[in-house]
Amino acid sequence: MSKSSPFRQLLFRFHRGAILVGLLVSSSLLVLFNGTPGVSKPQEIGLAVLSFFQGAVSQTFHWFGQSAESMASFADLKSNFDAVNLRLKKYEGNERELVLLRTENTRLKKQLDFHSSLSYFNVAAEIIGKDPTRVYSSMVINKGYLDGIRLDQAVVANQNGVPGLVGKITKVSLNSAVVQPVLDANLFVSARMENSRNEGLVSGKGSNEDVLLMSFVKKRAATEIAQGDLVVTSGLESLYPAEILIGRVRGVSSKEYETSLNIEVEPIVDFSKLEYLYVLRLPS
Repeated sequence: MSKSSPFRQLLFRFHRGAILVGLLVSSSLLVLFNGTPGVSKPQEIGLAVLSFFQGAVSQTFHWFGQSAESMASFADLKSNFDAVNLRLKKYEGNERELVLLRTENTRLKKQLDFHSSLSYFNVAAEIIGKDPTRVYSSMVINKGYLDGIRLDQAVVANQNGVPGLVGKITKVSLNSAVVQPVLDANLFVSARMENSRNEGLVSGKGSNEDVLLMSFVKKRAATEIAQGDLVVTSGLESLYPAEILIGRVRGVSSKEYETSLNIEVEPIVDFSKLEYLYVLRLPS
């Protein structure tokens, strides 16, 4: 036999107590008024007292019954609220995922359009490994020899619709390759000023300063170079196609005993935000 609930036990104890109190009061009244002239008979008194306590007990049970029903209704409302709240959170999560998918779709479409617009054969690749604390260090891409990647091929990126030079391929495996960025101090790129056509060599500083150095530009070209001028690849070597953007002139300086200018160049590419790259292959 199952045990009674705490609520039923409480009702049973209350009912038993009410009956005992009623019996005691009835007995007292019977003794007090028994044989007293002008007073109702004991049976009538007992009936009146019993009716009073029966009414009280009935009202009490009614109140407890209403309370129990109210508690059950509240529990149902709480359960329904939790269920609705859970569905709402699910819908909000789906909406966020939809926004992210649309954003990703737009970004990939831009990359696809850029891939199609390049005049050189190219292989689109995604960066799968790099050190975020050293933007000048090498990067690993998810395309390799089986995808047509070869040593010394030029690598570019598209950011905000502007193509810019990233570096070149230095290692190739079957399904991946290593890219040496132009920020590396050991990488040299033949370059020229887009406007004045003065030539020189661009290399990195091998640090996170995100600044390139253009050297071997003749000193007499100082008056022809201004801050903000574009620097592009010259195409004089076989590695990089001509006219690929490298960066903008940030500053020009020179020393009396030197025969060439020292030009600081701010890269077109933000190396800290690279995700997708394009490996170029020059026509044979």
